[in-house]
Amino acid sequence: MEQEMLARDTSKRAATIGGIGSILFWCWSGVCFTQGGRLLGAMPYLALMTATGTLTVAVLHVCGHRRLSELIALPPRVVIAGFWGVAVYTVCLAWAFSTAEPHEIGQINLLNYLWPIWIVLLSSAMLKGHRCSPSTFLGALLGFSGVIISRGVEDLFHIPNRPLPHIVALVGSFLWALYCILLRRWRIREEDGGTALNFAMCSIMAAGLATWRGEWTSVVMTPKAVFWILFGGIGPVGLGYHWWETGMKRGAVRFLGLLAYFIPVGSSILIGLFFRKSMNLGLIPGAMMIAIGAWFAGRKEKMER
Repeated sequence: MEQEMLARDTSKRAATIGGIGSILFWCWSGVCFTQGGRLLGAMPYLALMTATGTLTVAVLHVCGHRRLSELIALPPRVVIAGFWGVAVYTVCLAWAFSTAEPHEIGQINLLNYLWPIWIVLLSSAMLKGHRCSPSTFLGALLGFSGVIISRGVEDLFHIPNRPLPHIVALVGSFLWALYCILLRRWRIREEDGGTALNFAMCSIMAAGLATWRGEWTSVVMTPKAVFWILFGGIGPVGLGYHWWETGMKRGAVRFLGLLAYFIPVGSSILIGLFFRKSMNLGLIPGAMMIAIGAWFAGRKEKMER
């Protein structure tokens, strides 16, 4: 009995550590998209990075003594939802990061991290038993205000010169949130979420767009470019999603859920370090407002579980 309890504790600890690892990897997503997009172009980098991530997930699947056919044997509606909620979302995000002005990369990043707030708002409209509460509206207000604050004092009341990357990033965050809500509404098992298939579709789509735009001819594979392809694919895409699924199944779920609110802040810090022009006095406070807003928005739902 004691050995079984010790084994369960060890498994839970390992799964929790994996979940922490996924959160740390996801903090690097914005840096990966921006660096890779600058070196290779947004779509060529995304195609190569997500292809690497798909292969990573497939290897992990085989190492877990599971059949590769399970990665594509998904309900049709999950495939369709994953196309929009994962593949199109990731294309939107990569394009927004690579085309935004240098001083606005941090804001693009935070627009993406509005998805927890979108999830709560969509839950009220699409899931039975979920209603908007005062804390939901307060959280949403804090989140959207955080994006505005992140523009800094000089640009606080100015519309971006190139608003399209901001709009695309906002649409992307909404698509991802909608995908998450649909999986829950349809009661799809976590292992049937289709991470490998979704990112394979993303890779094919990005490769097709890069071919259509003639971007492959200007791709130069330098050691730096290879590093960001491997780091982005194996890290945030491959291990990130795999470890998160493991953490949600066997780890300390509440602790990981709380720690996930750190992602907007952690990613903003990294973006500020790598891209100094994006760092201003409002970036980190704006990220903190989004994190606090997401916590407020989801607090009532967690209390009801």
